[in-house]
Amino acid sequence: MAITIDATVGGASANSYLTLSDADDLVEGMVKSTDAAKWDSGTDDNRNRSLVTATQRIDRERFLGARATDTQALQWPRTGVRKPDTYINTYSVGFPFRITTDYFTSEEIPDQIKRATIVLAVYLHNNVDGLELSGLEDFKNLQVGSVNLTPNFYGAVGADRIPPMVERYFTGLRISGPGNVSIKRS
Repeated sequence: MAITIDATVGGASANSYLTLSDADDLVEGMVKSTDAAKWDSGTDDNRNRSLVTATQRIDRERFLGARATDTQALQWPRTGVRKPDTYINTYSVGFPFRITTDYFTSEEIPDQIKRATIVLAVYLHNNVDGLELSGLEDFKNLQVGSVNLTPNFYGAVGADRIPPMVERYFTGLRISGPGNVSIKRS
């Protein structure tokens, strides 16, 4: 059965941050890597599935602010989230001189979220097992006695690994990142 995209901002049945048309427009501006080239030749259904899966993965992040409504299906739009690197200088309008901040509206999906969605969707379209990793693929050697882990490479590892570009788009929007570890006393 084919999947249908619902990209209604704040919608109760929304399942993607992008329509397929919007996603295709963003892919047009990307460097034509192997993944992006395969996106262009994929079926609409497979690309829609990639968008929905990418959105589901992104919605597992812990974002700043609060969901705009209780009925929305997705994490965005949100309220109380400052736009990264946007300060409005009011020096030119007279006293009092102050710097104010600009916030996302309760009807707005940040461009960073849209770009993260398409980058992850393009990756998943070409790497269908990308979200089904156990985390053990990242290690050359795993020894239990006296714990000895030898990674295959350095950077993000584990079952939640996503392309580094996706991580960069979350800067200033989420509560924590891949380098943060929660430690609790037992």
